[in-house]
Amino acid sequence: MRTADAILVAAPSPAPGHEWATLRPDPVGIALIAAAAAAYGYGLLRMRRAGEAWPVGRTVLFAGPGLLSLFVFTMAWPGAYAHTLFSAYLVEIVGLFMVTPVLLACGRPVRLARSAAPERLRVATGRLTGHPVAKGVANPAFGALLVPVVTSVVVFSGIFGASLRHAAIYHGVQVMLLALGLLVAVPLVEEPARATGLAAASALFLGFLELLLDSVPGAVLTFRTHLLAAGYYLTAHPAWGPAPLHDQRTGGAILWGVGEVVDLPFIALLLVRWMRADAREAREIDRMLDEAEAESGSAMTRPWWETDPRRLR
Repeated sequence: MRTADAILVAAPSPAPGHEWATLRPDPVGIALIAAAAAAYGYGLLRMRRAGEAWPVGRTVLFAGPGLLSLFVFTMAWPGAYAHTLFSAYLVEIVGLFMVTPVLLACGRPVRLARSAAPERLRVATGRLTGHPVAKGVANPAFGALLVPVVTSVVVFSGIFGASLRHAAIYHGVQVMLLALGLLVAVPLVEEPARATGLAAASALFLGFLELLLDSVPGAVLTFRTHLLAAGYYLTAHPAWGPAPLHDQRTGGAILWGVGEVVDLPFIALLLVRWMRADAREAREIDRMLDEAEAESGSAMTRPWWETDPRRLR
């Protein structure tokens, strides 16, 4: 386990004006990228052997923006300076929790896994996903409440300071953020089960509630007047960086702004689902009424204003 001193020694010292171009290898980042690429590639290979097609666009989204963003947030500027700049750590947290999972989910990895899995595994997976706990986790309401809770716990609890001083905890936070982010993003991006209009409307309401709650952690950091992990950052802060308190407020503004922007596509998606569910239910009601009318034959009478003799004079 690396201590804070070992981490600081490993932090790169950039040439003036080239801080954004700094790269630093991250073992967990490399392992995650390799594992994700291998698993997705294996799924594509099984699909090809089975003679089934898979859209190229999904593969491009997964291997391009998805894995590339994972590389950027773990090994480019955010990951390279996460232990010396508060704002860099916040960018990494936001990226691994809110950005990379969405981009990876656009490649439909869960659908690929189900399509490529053997029949026995498909049956077992179907039973698992049909469990009430799994259905609850896949509900958009769960994700809406999870996002502000996770960001608050990571930033304001002892986890933040411990992750700065111990590499094992830091890498554990990386994996946890990515996993929880996928838990939120995959049910929203993957094709959902046919939900009722009421359920879709409830999910939309919770989406707007999340939009408000997501602003709380970022706003607190933006207007905070004292440092988090002050003893660490006052020592670790680089001479070329901004003042520590200004850097913390910059990180808060990033968390605030990105959190709100990332929520907008989800709200738009939930709105579209609500409209589709409402239209589907309207069509089903019309079909039921048409069937009832066909069964009753001529039992239904014309409106009174079409048959009233006084209106026909």
